[in-house]
Amino acid sequence: MNYLAHFHIAQYTNTSIPGALLGDFVKGNQWQYYPEPEQLGILLHRHIDSFTDQQVAQLKLNLCFHPTMRRYAGIALDVYFDYLLSQHWPHYHSGSRDEFITHCYQQLHNYPLKERALVTATHMREYDWLTHYNDHQQITGTLKAISRRLRRPTKLELMLGDIDKHSQTIDQAFSEFYPLVLKRVIKFVHQYNLESSSH
Repeated sequence: MNYLAHFHIAQYTNTSIPGALLGDFVKGNQWQYYPEPEQLGILLHRHIDSFTDQQVAQLKLNLCFHPTMRRYAGIALDVYFDYLLSQHWPHYHSGSRDEFITHCYQQLHNYPLKERALVTATHMREYDWLTHYNDHQQITGTLKAISRRLRRPTKLELMLGDIDKHSQTIDQAFSEFYPLVLKRVIKFVHQYNLESSSH
């Protein structure tokens, strides 16, 4: 899942949107140094990523890509899943997508983010990443931007051809497992709150 899905899940579970962003930047046990709402947001982000990876592997979605690019399947699919979520927004959220996106940007702006997380949130708001996830042509630009952050030069945008070629398979897989993700995160947050209240 990419940022739109993580933020959607944060609102769905009534957890922290800044925490959902921080899950990409806070490593190891550093989550313990954040306020409790963000701690949960970071751990929830990790749980979502882990469960999504399991589902992608179980459904063998990496086989939709050229063998030389399969190691990057998770990255390309995360971006495409946000596109699918945006395309089918009314199915998963009762409110306006635009209002939700404005709310996300405001939450991130109000939180004292630092370093790379702050840079990412600032760029996200300035270039309106969350809205662009709804535009199929913008997927190429998003994958190019991610490519520039990789250690070795890789043209991830070329993977869009494989995605389009297998879009029916990938779209069907998303429609099946995203509801599973939503059930899973409710259980995760409930369990976290139970354990927190017992300490």
